[in-house]
Amino acid sequence: TAEGPGLLLPDSPIFFLDKLKQEVRQFLAFTPEQKAKVHNAVAGERLAELQIMLAKNNVNGVRIALQGVSDNLKMAASDIDDARLTGRNIKLLAKEINDSIKEKQNALSMLEKEATGEIKAQVMAAKESMKVSKVKIESNLPADLLINEMEEDLDREIGDNVSRAALSATGINHAIDVLTRLASEAAQRNQPRRYQALIHA
Repeated sequence: TAEGPGLLLPDSPIFFLDKLKQEVRQFLAFTPEQKAKVHNAVAGERLAELQIMLAKNNVNGVRIALQGVSDNLKMAASDIDDARLTGRNIKLLAKEINDSIKEKQNALSMLEKEATGEIKAQVMAAKESMKVSKVKIESNLPADLLINEMEEDLDREIGDNVSRAALSATGINHAIDVLTRLASEAAQRNQPRRYQALIHA
């Protein structure tokens, strides 16, 4: 991401200080546009921290980082709505944040392909939340860009579903292979017993 991780990471016992710093940044942002930019930047920081938490295999840190990405993008979308209600032109800001969300979606899509178990479920939930924020933001784009974004969103949704289906098929094939091997091993183990039973009979 363009933003790097914060000084304090989600697994730090004093991570609340980082949250306090973000609240100060929000307090010093006087317009909805400035607040939207701050929330988007914080979402980028959380995404960078997510990579570190994954490297550490810290599931709780992953959850906190993903929640931070989702929550901040949700707030950025609300800030843009607030800015629109003031009557100011926010098309450029909407495009900037929309493009930033697409980068984050791509990063999470790559992560989803590699993740398993609880982390995979958390990534999928974060992606769904991100999708809702993106739809709210892109509704403020000019008509021609909005149409392009809707087509891209549809393509991304199809791609995600195809990828999930392919991974499910791979998982099923792997399970079949394992069961076949286990059945074969069980049959081999039972063969001497069957032979003895046949002799006895």
